[in-house]
Amino acid sequence: MHTITSPAAPTIDTPKKSLKTRRPSIELWRPAIVLAHAQRPVAPRPAVALGEPALRPDAVRAQIEATRTLLASLEATRAALGVEAAAAEERARGAASEAERVTAMMDTYRLKTRLDDALRGAYREITALMEERGLR
Repeated sequence: MHTITSPAAPTIDTPKKSLKTRRPSIELWRPAIVLAHAQRPVAPRPAVALGEPALRPDAVRAQIEATRTLLASLEATRAALGVEAAAAEERARGAASEAERVTAMMDTYRLKTRLDDALRGAYREITALMEERGLR
């Protein structure tokens, strides 16, 4: 221990360890400021925009024809699957044995799979038509 003595002052003991200051509870935020090297001028937009090719009558006519073809295809698929579903239902009703009833049920499941495939194909085509028109 070291003591400091002076004739007029009382003796004071100095601490053995050096004093550590506490970190302040508030720290200043020092953001990194990044400045742009060069600014590109903003080009003025024209007051009137020209029609895109999708807005022209020929393009609209082609889109309508594609939609008509898709709907006709779905109608034909619906009619064919409806006839087959009715036939499968008749076979299930008139089944004399359990094996015939199971066969009719399997035919119904096959029809359901074909319907799912037709709907997936139609969905892809409809999505493509919508994307072409900018709706998706």
